[in-house]
Amino acid sequence: MKKVMLPTLVIAISCIAMGCASSGSPVSQVQLTEAEATIHSAESAGAFERAPDLLQKARQALSAAQQASGREDHMTARKRLLEATAYAEAARARAQIEVKNNELSMVHQQADELDAKVKLFQKQLQTP
Repeated sequence: MKKVMLPTLVIAISCIAMGCASSGSPVSQVQLTEAEATIHSAESAGAFERAPDLLQKARQALSAAQQASGREDHMTARKRLLEATAYAEAARARAQIEVKNNELSMVHQQADELDAKVKLFQKQLQTP
């Protein structure tokens, strides 16, 4: 019986140690704060209106990271934190692109209006 128990105990302890080692170090409060700041940056860029789906995914991933961190599931917390940051950055980028596209449309419209004025002036100059 002792011969069976000792190897089983060694295997069990090894598995527990490997599980703890593979989970890595805990997610720091600084990392959580940085992810929150990235989400706030996306919000400031207009992600509420222009990328609400990505912003929601960022918030959900951050919440999942916080919950996993509370359970000391460090690997999951780290993965969810990376997801939160990636979604927030994507939301910010989408919002910024839409703002730039709107600005570009306005510039195109202004260019078209100026072109029309030039053509009108040219026409007026040609008529005696």
